[in-house]
Amino acid sequence: MIITCKQKQFQLNQGETLKEALKEEINDNIITCNFNNEIKSLNYKPKTDGKVELLDYTSTEGKRVYVRGIMYIMAMAIDEIYKNSQLTINYQLDNSMFCTFEKQEITEELLEKIKKRMQEIIKEDIPIVKVTMTKEEAKAFYEKEQSLRGKLQINTETKEEISLYYCKEYYNYFYGVMPISTGYMKVFDLVKYGKGFLLRYPSKKNPKQLTEFKENKKLSLILDEYEEIHEILKLNTIYRLNKSVEGDNGKETILLSEGLHEKKISDIADQVANRKGSKMILIAGPSSSGKTTFAKRLGIQLRLNGIQPKTLSVDNYFVEREQNPVDENGEYDFECIEAVDLKLFNEHILRLLAGEEVELPTFDFATRTQKI
Repeated sequence: MIITCKQKQFQLNQGETLKEALKEEINDNIITCNFNNEIKSLNYKPKTDGKVELLDYTSTEGKRVYVRGIMYIMAMAIDEIYKNSQLTINYQLDNSMFCTFEKQEITEELLEKIKKRMQEIIKEDIPIVKVTMTKEEAKAFYEKEQSLRGKLQINTETKEEISLYYCKEYYNYFYGVMPISTGYMKVFDLVKYGKGFLLRYPSKKNPKQLTEFKENKKLSLILDEYEEIHEILKLNTIYRLNKSVEGDNGKETILLSEGLHEKKISDIADQVANRKGSKMILIAGPSSSGKTTFAKRLGIQLRLNGIQPKTLSVDNYFVEREQNPVDENGEYDFECIEAVDLKLFNEHILRLLAGEEVELPTFDFATRTQKI
């Protein structure tokens, strides 16, 4: 088989890994790779010819693999030190994962002990091996390994095979590609935070050191609030949510979710109504995240408060096709800020704030043209 990497061709023998075939090109910074447009482990054994892009921590996928790896090492260290503990990795804050223990006090001494064991595991540079089991084998394995209780929530009912990652005597389930050994994740820290602690890791721009943690208290409060709600509803894991939707409570779960969302929108509308003199509400989010739907539902709640809002969609302010910027591959980049007619948008906003009238544009996505 022929593997192309950095415009060079390499001969790959049957059963040989990408790391073995590309050893001349792989340095200590390379943590994963893209093979024929799929993220693969460096231990992947191709069955066909292909193109390989080597990825380090400064790439999005490389960072994901690093974070996955350091979480695995943390879970491994905790399993060794506190066998019966229940660790929950809740959500991401800045370049950190917020984690908690169930029914266990988090102290500086505890974190230092875990951190020390993690450093030892990293220094040993132990291979992390992917092991594939049938769902019957996985069920038998989990029944035997009581320390991994709850891990069968990966839902063997819908999978014929279950992939686990094995390191020394430790098994765990992680979705996605992992580093091939523990030696890659050298930069990390454990820091007490709120009711739990932060597993810190470097940013893509500074892969060799930890940057200052930028706290976002509003985001933390919102995430904590939703964690508590989901805990009360017993929907705090994907497995429990799937089971609820599959079972008799599916409709109730959807109604609860919609009710919660509507309550939040109502609260926002009340705050706007009580904040006299407000002229504008800005709603931001990525493509297809629900901004337009949210704006319509917020508009209903505002009208119930005696306010008559008008909605402006940035979608109608896109520039025409020939003015749209292109990316590094020469394809139109519809996500960059320059894809929006900022001059016209800003002009309209300023005129509206001044109490003037404007004629809003409409944008035809089929022809990529703007009309006023």
